[in-house]
Amino acid sequence: MSQAKVEQHKYEKKNRKRLEKQRKTKLALKCIVAALIIGAIIGVPLGINYYRSIPNFVGDSTLSAFVSNYIKEAHSADIPEFSNQEDSEK
Repeated sequence: MSQAKVEQHKYEKKNRKRLEKQRKTKLALKCIVAALIIGAIIGVPLGINYYRSIPNFVGDSTLSAFVSNYIKEAHSADIPEFSNQEDSEK
């Protein structure tokens, strides 16, 4: 063995715990970065499709008119206030 190889072996033996910790840290960091990249590759198109599938905003007046009409038509018998109004109108 050459002197450089002997010195390298001594260095690795002396600092084995620190070098192993660095190796594990680098491996964990690589896994995290890979997971983020894969998540972005999959998540961005899915997010765009989901965002596009959401219906457009309905104005407050339109929504309140729809809700009041729905309540009057579907649940007028259940709510006494609407039942009395319909009876007085007839």
